[in-house]
Amino acid sequence: MADLARERDIMTIPKVELHVHLNGSISEATASILARRHGADPESALRLVDGRYPGHYPDFQGFLDTYLAANEFVRTPEDLELVAAEFARGQAAQNVVYSEAIFTAMIYVRNGMEPRAMWAALRRGLAAAGPGTGMGIVVDTIRDFGPKEAAATLRLVETADAPIVGLGLTGIEGTVPTASFIPFRAEARRLGLGFEVHAGEMGPPSSIVEAFDVLDADRIGHGVAAIRDPELLARLVRERVVLDVCPSSNVGISEFPTLEAHQMAAFWRAGVNMTISSDDPPFFRTTLTDELRHVVRVAGLDAQDLGELQRRAARHAFAPTGVKDGILGEIERWAAG
Repeated sequence: MADLARERDIMTIPKVELHVHLNGSISEATASILARRHGADPESALRLVDGRYPGHYPDFQGFLDTYLAANEFVRTPEDLELVAAEFARGQAAQNVVYSEAIFTAMIYVRNGMEPRAMWAALRRGLAAAGPGTGMGIVVDTIRDFGPKEAAATLRLVETADAPIVGLGLTGIEGTVPTASFIPFRAEARRLGLGFEVHAGEMGPPSSIVEAFDVLDADRIGHGVAAIRDPELLARLVRERVVLDVCPSSNVGISEFPTLEAHQMAAFWRAGVNMTISSDDPPFFRTTLTDELRHVVRVAGLDAQDLGELQRRAARHAFAPTGVKDGILGEIERWAAG
């Protein structure tokens, strides 16, 4: 009976997801449609195994190769609209009332998409979620491509007609000095946008320190390396730094051997200000609902804890205050039962 009650709570709670890549939401079925549309054989072009992404990879590069193979075939506004609509409907089906989708716009510009048509396709696709599902976009730049690409990303953002709520810094930590992105962070502040930095995913604890000391990040994506530095962990707790934790993704790129070995339970017990997200869901064979199941099981959370996780996500979203207040109200009505 307790298991049934937990599952009911997980299914019915109004959910908020802050760390999910739109470019990483392309299902095998949709990627196959797009590959065929552009004249490729899906099984070989997409690195599929029996029609599916591997789900588990030897390292981040192994995942990235599969991710980039799928994104290679998102070439036209119609392709992007299909991807965005599938993502939006999937979120709505899970009772995700608000998502902040990380969007690497430059991938599709390099694929030949005209920016205005790209933003219009994105808007049309996200509208498929329906009126009860809010969507914000966090446009990211990839560290590996340096500050010039960050500047190009900013030019796209400044002319975009899209629900952009934040900027983000993603990619492989340590490839380019963090300080190179200070102007990018400053522009986020000037534009009134939130700022999220992937740090401590594969890199060392010092990468997390740089994210908030050098770039003054509003949220840290992943941050799991903090567990290796007790002083840093204590600082995260003391300063209420937000970590958007994505357990299946960390296991999927072989940072942890199993979900049970993941540090989500240790973070929860230590009082880390963490949220839970799915990162690149089909590539790791997961969803936000699955990730909540994992943290409830591994960390031993109850309904009150589950509600607190979602309240944290709502409070630390980059959405306008009125939107956040509305979401918090939905969560309170759920908690009142």
